[in-house]
Amino acid sequence: MKPIKLIVAGLLAVAAAAHAGGSKKEVGVARIQGTAEGSPISGTARFEDVKGGLKVTVTLTGVPGTSHAMHIHEFGDCSDSGKAAGGHYNPKGAPHGHALKDPKKAHPGDFGNVTVQDGKATFEAVLPKASLKGKNPVAGRSIVLHEKEDDFSQPVGNAGGRIACGVIVVAGK
Repeated sequence: MKPIKLIVAGLLAVAAAAHAGGSKKEVGVARIQGTAEGSPISGTARFEDVKGGLKVTVTLTGVPGTSHAMHIHEFGDCSDSGKAAGGHYNPKGAPHGHALKDPKKAHPGDFGNVTVQDGKATFEAVLPKASLKGKNPVAGRSIVLHEKEDDFSQPVGNAGGRIACGVIVVAGK
């Protein structure tokens, strides 16, 4: 099977899982994969507009280390080891920060850090300045896991390279 068919098949599987509960809202999904050849990192992200912002739920396996930065990036392209995803999604030119702790100062996709235990990581939060397709939309962008922790310094948090990436697509209602 060609790589593009595998990606499409994976996204369809993620979309089916996202709607298993019979939700009537549009949801976004991303199939996250390691950016390096043979990387064991894999997982899913689910995005849903809720009161107060965008609910993000991420589940990952095969992740090395104990803590990694995670961000929304500009473009829906994970090629070139994740570099094609561009910079952090920053529609208002805000400084880098922590969108969950200080949403007025940070750009919408600054999640902070994901904690890893035994190669597994889960993350759930509501991003207050983001939406699936409305104001500050994430649909069509990428979610990126970085090699190091975010230290929240300027301009991008010193988080290192991109070790996993997934394109955010709208799965429908």
